[in-house]
Amino acid sequence: MKIGDDNIEKIVIESTKSLLLKYGVKGWNMDELAKECGMSKRTLYKIIGSKEDLLFRCSTDIIATNYKQLKQFLNQDADYFNILDKLSHHIISEINEFVISSSKIIKTEYPRIADAIDKQVEELHQLHLTFFNKGKHEGLLNDNATPKIIVNIIKALMKHNIENSHNQTDFKEKTIEELNFLFKAIRK
Repeated sequence: MKIGDDNIEKIVIESTKSLLLKYGVKGWNMDELAKECGMSKRTLYKIIGSKEDLLFRCSTDIIATNYKQLKQFLNQDADYFNILDKLSHHIISEINEFVISSSKIIKTEYPRIADAIDKQVEELHQLHLTFFNKGKHEGLLNDNATPKIIVNIIKALMKHNIENSHNQTDFKEKTIEELNFLFKAIRK
């Protein structure tokens, strides 16, 4: 196997996500991952470095994908309220079972990864802030609904629901209802 090959790295990342969903962050080891990927453990370590590096890649890949999709969604040439109506679905769409099951453990066991995730999530929230600033400047949002307050509420809802949901379905049911309420309440 060729080290540095994007396809092989993608296989390793996807296999890791599969193991994470089945067993959690601590319920598997590199021997099991090597077997799942069909390569030796030595080759696996050459590709990814360490388990922490691999968890870092899995986490940041999800957020990077979310960032690109959110940026494209918010920058589309459509009516502001049409985008706002669909925003809650878009926000929760990429929160998968991996995020729900691993977020608590990653924050306690891998603080370096947690810090990197927090920085990337903050970039996502900057996109939200820009979107709500646009609505505010166009006079579409309530006078007392400042973009910063809206984004802080989104942050709090997401953090609370990710940390307290039992699974992805539970998370989506709670969060979609809360975000829809928020986005209706901020309209003029």
